[in-house]
Amino acid sequence: MLTTQSIFTFEEYLTYDDGTDSRYELDHGKLVLMTPAIGQHYFITHFIFETFLQEIRRLKLPWMVVFEPGQQTGPKTSRLSALLVIPKTNMEAMRYQSLVLEVPALLAVEVVSPSSIQDDYITERDEYQAIGIPEYWVVDAISENPRIAIHTLTDNVYHLNIFSNAELLISPTFPELKITAEQILNA
Repeated sequence: MLTTQSIFTFEEYLTYDDGTDSRYELDHGKLVLMTPAIGQHYFITHFIFETFLQEIRRLKLPWMVVFEPGQQTGPKTSRLSALLVIPKTNMEAMRYQSLVLEVPALLAVEVVSPSSIQDDYITERDEYQAIGIPEYWVVDAISENPRIAIHTLTDNVYHLNIFSNAELLISPTFPELKITAEQILNA
């Protein structure tokens, strides 16, 4: 990943345009160029997106599932998530601005790529916990032991549950969801 040396404010990041289609995270004021995801990442992300969308519609929840949005995690830090589940009112507030959520999402999902392992498992987990995202999924289909880690926030601390193979996922955000780890990992 390429990192710039210039320090940006969060407001400068929201309006930054380098004239390309490149996507950046803001890490303590520095722009970090994100590498393009592998195809498997998109299959998994799309499958989860469709699954969440069906559940939101079935339950008539006032939420949206958003592809590759930003999530502000500090005064000069913003992460690009694979997916966020957010209230529709938050999406309405971003209709005419950069798609960077400045309040905690209801649920964040990251799909592990070779270049993002440390960030997904440690850095983003810690940042999402600190800002109070109630549920954080790390979908890891690239390791020797493919798995889904679901972090659930209780008393400001994430508690971890690991799911693999034919195990049914347990999601506090979607408690009626009936899906196995392998359905997602093999998408």
